[in-house]
Amino acid sequence: MFHHLSLGVADVERSARFYDAVLGVLGHTRVWSDIRPGETEQAIGYGPAGGGDLLALKQVARPAADIPGQHIAFGAATHERVAAFHAAALAHGGRDNGAPGWRPDYGDDYYAAFVVDPDGHRLEAVCKAIDRLAPQPAHVAAITTFDARHLDAALALWRDTPGVGLSDADRPEALAAFVRRNPGLSFVAFDGPALVGTILCGHDGRRGLIHHLTVAATARRRGLGRALLHAGLQALATEGIGKCHLLVFADNAEGQAFWRRMQAVERQELKLLSIATTAPAAPG
Repeated sequence: MFHHLSLGVADVERSARFYDAVLGVLGHTRVWSDIRPGETEQAIGYGPAGGGDLLALKQVARPAADIPGQHIAFGAATHERVAAFHAAALAHGGRDNGAPGWRPDYGDDYYAAFVVDPDGHRLEAVCKAIDRLAPQPAHVAAITTFDARHLDAALALWRDTPGVGLSDADRPEALAAFVRRNPGLSFVAFDGPALVGTILCGHDGRRGLIHHLTVAATARRRGLGRALLHAGLQALATEGIGKCHLLVFADNAEGQAFWRRMQAVERQELKLLSIATTAPAAPG
């Protein structure tokens, strides 16, 4: 019925960053671009690679967003892509409007996530490839932003996971302060009601730092660690952070192997030193 749709946006460059990410995980790309910083009537178009645009974004003075009942639903090939869509939206200035999960009111095979873009347009990703009532080989984890509600479950996961080091910086009040200082940069993963994965991310304006990328033993080998890392890196990139650091215990062979697969580079020319803020000044 439709040839393509158009949305009005207030800042086409901001919207380009958002839609590059959220549509990219669904297999779409920017097929044309008319961005002229500082000029009016800029626009971009999205669709399948090598094809025409199915969605166009046009810069306008007053985007008509947040219209009751109006939203756009994008098809997703898998539940994992629904979760990736949701995580990418939150990492690029979008707001949660419904975490990934089954929507039985819409049908027994309806698995979807809902977000609001930076201009207030309501968006959805839906996968109907798997019947909710059929036997499933494994549950699909839902990724969402880390907040204070998740602290107790996250601490329990870290305490139960070999290779995770905890310190005074992991007291609940300290973790809550970390999340407040770095809003939207950390993520958790749920398998049903159970928290099964975490990543904490922060930055100082120059370099990022990753803490506690952890996946429960029962939820591994499903790409969940990679998905959490992708969400964290995308969120840091949105903040203008081009590189981040992380620490792995020297005897954590499994952790080191994971980071090598993720193309993290071991910096053998550097030495890690630590100093307490209460340490006395050295004489001389």
